Amino acid sequence: MDHPPPGASGEALLFQLRDLTGGALPPGLDGNRSATAVLDPAGTVVWSDGRHLAVTGEPAPRVGECWLDRVPAALRDTAGSLLAGLADPATAAQASPAELAVDEILPSYQPDLHWLRIRLRSVRHLDGRLLTLAQLVDLTGDGAASLTAEVISDPLTGLYNRRAFLLLAASAAPATDRFADALVVEIRRFRQINEVWGSAIGDRCLTELARWFGSLAGPGDVLFRLGGAKFLMLLQAGSPVAASLNETGQRSVRIGYRELQLSVQAGWARRTAGLPLLALAEQAETALTAARRQAWRTVVGWTGELAEQAARAAAAEEAVQQAVTAGAESVYFQPVVDVVGRRVSAVEALVRLGGPAGQLATDVILAASHKLGLTPQFAERVFELAFTDGLRLRQVFPDCLLHINISREFLSTGLAIDTVLGAAGKVGVPLDQVVVELTEEVATGLPERLLLAELGRAAEVGLRLAIDDFGRGETSLSLLRTLPLSVIKLDRSLLPDRPDEHGWEFVAGVVSLLGGLTDTIVAEGIETAEQSRRLLDLGVRHQQGFLFSEPRPPDGLLADGLRWPLD
Repeated sequence: MDHPPPGASGEALLFQLRDLTGGALPPGLDGNRSATAVLDPAGTVVWSDGRHLAVTGEPAPRVGECWLDRVPAALRDTAGSLLAGLADPATAAQASPAELAVDEILPSYQPDLHWLRIRLRSVRHLDGRLLTLAQLVDLTGDGAASLTAEVISDPLTGLYNRRAFLLLAASAAPATDRFADALVVEIRRFRQINEVWGSAIGDRCLTELARWFGSLAGPGDVLFRLGGAKFLMLLQAGSPVAASLNETGQRSVRIGYRELQLSVQAGWARRTAGLPLLALAEQAETALTAARRQAWRTVVGWTGELAEQAARAAAAEEAVQQAVTAGAESVYFQPVVDVVGRRVSAVEALVRLGGPAGQLATDVILAASHKLGLTPQFAERVFELAFTDGLRLRQVFPDCLLHINISREFLSTGLAIDTVLGAAGKVGVPLDQVVVELTEEVATGLPERLLLAELGRAAEVGLRLAIDDFGRGETSLSLLRTLPLSVIKLDRSLLPDRPDEHGWEFVAGVVSLLGGLTDTIVAEGIETAEQSRRLLDLGVRHQQGFLFSEPRPPDGLLADGLRWPLD
């Protein structure tokens, strides 16, 4: 190894340390994108190569100064803790050379976003001193692509990856205050693109969208691919990205002879003073969840109402966790009545929990239990309760069917139908007396192949199938036509709550359309005699709502009877 000429004492020291480490100094030592210093145990600079300013944007530390004082502020705490660990004499005495090396990549600003690699290596000099080689390498730019590919870069799109965002969010650098907004964007029904066209086409769609997003972004915006078909954009004030997506929300991608029309949805959040980047991104992701429930909207913004919903969801999850752990679940029943035959044609089982979760609706409970990973065991207990009490109700209301609810998320696990079959077999309920209700729009977020396979298997063994809340979301009519449905339940939002001839004409059209898809139409949410009468005039004889009975425990339903307001 060539040594520097006599008189270059600082560099001589550096090369002595190189020899002591067996030449194991980090690569790039001699490049213009790196800055190297030698530190004593107190972190004081013994020697510096003078490149510090060009690499970090901070003035170069001089001999005798504290090295940490010249480290970018965003990195100072991390670098200080790393340096303290390496300089500990007790640690150094027991550790191997490999354990006395640190290699971290962290974001910095100077003034734009840069990525610096911190490399620290402790070496015991010939004179007994424990010295530290401290190197800062600027990884930003074309020349650093190979160094960052597996660390902060998404190999498919070339954007920053999730780790890069988490590093940036954790740095809490003052310069990150420049980001005024966050946008979380995803491709609608991307899973179906992969299933129909294959993953290679799916990857091409992702790369095309990454280019599109890059063309929309302003010079100070930073883009990340979080994973799958989901992207995050950190935007400066006045960035045009959100407005551009809201105007179009679509992008044509030509792949060979194919032209795919991609559609995106986004959640947007505006940053308030002092809000951490991680919290800002979480707000945008919550807004994206709201966008999924509003299929006609491309960009949904974070609002106080969404904050309240998120707080309620968190409280619901905690309450469900406590109640399920304590085994405090019970089942209430709400009847479906045949207003022509004056009889109960079905009863819908609605799960109720004790404690703080006692007032939660069934769909909220199911969503929370799924998110907490409690669904299979919890559902099995609930189904057994529902079937046991349902058999008692059939003694009073002969031939009534037993409706149970299954969430879309539970169905997607492939365990739902087997759980129903197991509970029905254990209690002894004939399968043709059970109606499985899907509580959300089956056409959104669930692969059609899985949906048809699971529901087809349910129909083959005798279970009846119902679509609940029809008219609330974007349930696909073409998909409904292929499902083996016994019941379609009209959502209460379709029913006019006041005299409205136009509204009732719309309901009449819906009823006429659905008549060819199912044997039974049930109207939900009936609250007035006028609603009941108008529905009956349209041929909807099966009705459910507080007009007839609120949900009750089985003993209460047996004792109190029903109301028949049309008599």
